[in-house]
Amino acid sequence: MVNKSNVLVGVAFLCLGLFIVPINDALAKYLSSDLKIFEIIWARFFGHFIFLVPLAYYLKGKKGFFNSTTKHQFTRGLFIFLGTAFFYISITEIPLPNALSLLLVAPIIVVVLSSYMLKEKITSLKIICALIGFAGTLLVIQPGFTDFNLYSVYALISGLFYAMYLIYTRKVNFSSDSIVTLSYSTIPGAIIMTLLIPFYWENIPDLNQVIIMGCIGPVVIISHFFFIKAYQYAEASTLAPIHYFEIVSNVLISVLFFKDIPTIAVSIGIMCIISSGVLISINQKNI
Repeated sequence: MVNKSNVLVGVAFLCLGLFIVPINDALAKYLSSDLKIFEIIWARFFGHFIFLVPLAYYLKGKKGFFNSTTKHQFTRGLFIFLGTAFFYISITEIPLPNALSLLLVAPIIVVVLSSYMLKEKITSLKIICALIGFAGTLLVIQPGFTDFNLYSVYALISGLFYAMYLIYTRKVNFSSDSIVTLSYSTIPGAIIMTLLIPFYWENIPDLNQVIIMGCIGPVVIISHFFFIKAYQYAEASTLAPIHYFEIVSNVLISVLFFKDIPTIAVSIGIMCIISSGVLISINQKNI
């Protein structure tokens, strides 16, 4: 029996994270015009690492940090590293909305795979909500797929890795501490990118770029902490459609900072996205 109040808490945590995470993508896109994308990927993971991992190890100790879930934690961290790397590479050549639309195949993949990997019950409501959210996403971003190229494939691959990251987040949350889980989100990426620094570092960032690079890590920590908390309270397949709320936060950022007023089609798309989340939230007894 699903605990309705717990699911609603999970939905709330996830929505908070999704309203924050587009800031990270916007910062990466801004920096990519002047810096090599691998330098930005390093900043994203190393900034997360240096801010959190030493603190988490100090608070939890060796036994709390290394436990029976360590292997799954590393696997999960590798998935988010690969998903982020492919997404960052894609947005160097294609518009952010196009890349995001391809990334957001992830919720549909989560709905399908969660029944096999997490033994969750997949209902028609979950499938319908995922499809409504995806349809709304296409209305909002209206991607131009006439320019589909290799970088579009990279964005699609990032969606697959992101889906696996979400499934493993639910998997490790059954038996792991939130701070430890959040730390392992960055360890594989930070280690890999730091070891490769001599082979890809070309530019010396200016003070403004250093500040922006330094902001990426804290933004990631906050948003992914909310993601982890969300998956502690609700099933992966239940939360999957809620991920389309990221489009809503993208639109809000465009309106507030760039005065980009949504068209009628975009407004309809936003309503579809919101509807998918509302349907999930008010029909817990059916899922």
